[in-house]
Amino acid sequence: MHKLVLMKWLIGGLLMLMTQSVVFAQADPNLQKLKSFAVKYYPRGYDSALDNITLQPAGNLHYLYPLYQFFKQESKFRSVFGDDYNNQLSEAISFTEDYHSVLEFEEQSYEMVDELSEKKIEKTVSELKGIQHVDARRYISFLAKNYQVIMLNEANAKSLHRVFAISLLEELYNKGFHYLALEMLNNYSNHSLNKLTSNTGYYSAEPIAGELIRRALEIGFTLVSYDDTLAFSNEHNAAQRDSVQARNIYAVIKKDPSAKIFVLASYGHIAEKSSDTNYIPMAMMFKKISGIDPLTIDQTEMTEGSNFGYGNALYKAYTQKFLLKTPSVAMVINEPLSITNNDSYDISVIHPQTVYRDGRPDWLSLNGLRQPVYVNPNLKDVFLVQAYYQSEANESGPGKIVPADQSYIPTSKGNYLLYLRKGKYIIVYRSLGYHLIGKLNIDVN
Repeated sequence: MHKLVLMKWLIGGLLMLMTQSVVFAQADPNLQKLKSFAVKYYPRGYDSALDNITLQPAGNLHYLYPLYQFFKQESKFRSVFGDDYNNQLSEAISFTEDYHSVLEFEEQSYEMVDELSEKKIEKTVSELKGIQHVDARRYISFLAKNYQVIMLNEANAKSLHRVFAISLLEELYNKGFHYLALEMLNNYSNHSLNKLTSNTGYYSAEPIAGELIRRALEIGFTLVSYDDTLAFSNEHNAAQRDSVQARNIYAVIKKDPSAKIFVLASYGHIAEKSSDTNYIPMAMMFKKISGIDPLTIDQTEMTEGSNFGYGNALYKAYTQKFLLKTPSVAMVINEPLSITNNDSYDISVIHPQTVYRDGRPDWLSLNGLRQPVYVNPNLKDVFLVQAYYQSEANESGPGKIVPADQSYIPTSKGNYLLYLRKGKYIIVYRSLGYHLIGKLNIDVN
């Protein structure tokens, strides 16, 4: 039996044997410190009556507030989110750029992969032959000339996926893709699509998402908000939401027939197939109503943590055999291969394992667009360090703008590593209670 066929049989068989298991994360000690603080105290302005997780209490961005809620009222929000609690918590952590803890809490919600299954996966992967890897960014750029619409997915909690999207922007713009449609954008009338503000979107307040939007606007992209607002008030179900998304994207082409659109969506919205007769994914519906076949690119399955337990085990085995240095596409006889045997997408991107520098992923450099900058607070009780663009801070207060970067992970020397582009910044120091305890103006040359 050919090894690729064997893999398909093996993974398919293993998926039917999945069992649920609780795994306890070893989160960053600073996150544990935050949890202890939240459990013991009532942070300033905390409202225990809220039944929803909010990033903007009192109308201002507050990056620790969702974590206060998850930790202080864990039983309540476990009841609200059920089995999705750990995924929701990992998303809240992602806004602080603590990527290591994001991965560990995300994996708590996965099914357990038993030792025998792991060994089978490792053995199958070790015997794979005939696979070559090409640079994903270059390959997508090469294919772009054949498509009017390119769709890329992301996992909401993994800012790495937005880093990859940023790496595609300039090449795609040069190839005529001048519209950037983002699921994360606010689609209500109060949205801000010409500059990044707290009203641009919920996930756009995550710092790397903010950099994605800033960079897109700098290059010249027109931002397109296309999500279904009625889905958030539960007036539309999942299938209706995807249908509305597809029609909103197609509306751009109906208005501008020559338009080329780069779409970023979450998870399976860009799938071109569905096993559920009651659900048609956005990409599948878009193709149906427009007659346009989009190039669909998955990056959620073959990435650290994957998006399910067996995918995670497969990713680990695969990246131990193939030591990738850049996001890549597996090829067999010049054809792209899905390592997870998922034929719902045209291309599957495989991300290399993260390399950390002083506790922070080195891909935060955005492929050289940003540089490492060490900041030493020289103050007591500093917990969170944030860097804001001075130009944005001069227009609005910190509660209304998205930081370029932030971290609560000190180095062994007690300073903090941030990744910043050239420019002028206001560094803000905050306590565990999110109190402003200091500021510093810096120039990054």
